[in-house]
Amino acid sequence: MVEQSEIGSIDFSVAICTYNGADRLPAVLDCLQCQILTGIKWEVLVVDNNSNDNTKDVVMDYAQHWRQDCQLRYVFEGRQGTTYARQKAVQMAQSQDLIGFLDDDNLPSQTWVFAAYQFGQEHPQAGAYGGIIHARLDEPPPDYFDSIKIMLAILNRGNQAFQYHRSAKPRKVPIAPGCVIRQQAWQDCIPEQLLLAGRDEAGKTMLGACEDLEMMYYIQNSDWEVWHNPQMEIWHHIPSRRLERNYLLKVARTSGLSNHALRIARLQNSQRHLIFILLPFYVISDGYKALIYYLKYRQQFADDIAKACEFESRLGRFISPFIGLF
Repeated sequence: MVEQSEIGSIDFSVAICTYNGADRLPAVLDCLQCQILTGIKWEVLVVDNNSNDNTKDVVMDYAQHWRQDCQLRYVFEGRQGTTYARQKAVQMAQSQDLIGFLDDDNLPSQTWVFAAYQFGQEHPQAGAYGGIIHARLDEPPPDYFDSIKIMLAILNRGNQAFQYHRSAKPRKVPIAPGCVIRQQAWQDCIPEQLLLAGRDEAGKTMLGACEDLEMMYYIQNSDWEVWHNPQMEIWHHIPSRRLERNYLLKVARTSGLSNHALRIARLQNSQRHLIFILLPFYVISDGYKALIYYLKYRQQFADDIAKACEFESRLGRFISPFIGLF
């Protein structure tokens, strides 16, 4: 395994951010080992976000029999949080242009690297783009799955490429699994200190979740374009424990707690001072919506996981301005 390039310039970097991913990484690395139609020089960069298992040993073992047109590298990031891991990936990536991000439970299709690289060449103004994210479940989906799958980063926005426009209502951007960000767009748009630090797996908290959306909004607010590329497909492995009620309620609450930071990220720099003026209106509106939803559906929360999750999300939005994210 190498720390510096030994095969010339790198056209595309794949960054896998992981915490204690020794058991999950092999499936992702196997998918990358089997990529076809690449025709480029590329690398896979595994960013170990302060793991205490044998993640490094797994990567080093794979590096001994890795494909010839690609490097497999390992780097360590001791600051806990996915934002820090992504920042380390950007710092260490040898591609000066495109970086594709995968989590350690994201299984890319055989043509994912080719589709990601090709789209970037065809759309030079695209600062970021995402694709289709399917679910890979260990058992048949529960009847409430379609109602909550967006919380688990399962998303399919169709088979036609399109640009995410800032003026669209509701405003949308790609989500983290399988997204690609252009180095220059990151340098131009992403502040050194984000409001959301991302999941802290070691601390077992997701308080700073949705940091991927924060980054996408910063890029979308610029002159760079943000796109959907349906040719990039991944399968997000969802173990059974992530379909349990307590886990889903936690995800719903923490996604709501990110809401105030995302409001700020959606604003242009010249508009951000308005957040302090609008804050009382947001608090009143979010509190009212949470209360009305509670009064209307509270009798169904015990049996309807989707409605219980929606209430937790609304409650999180109401609380979000009070947790120091502004």
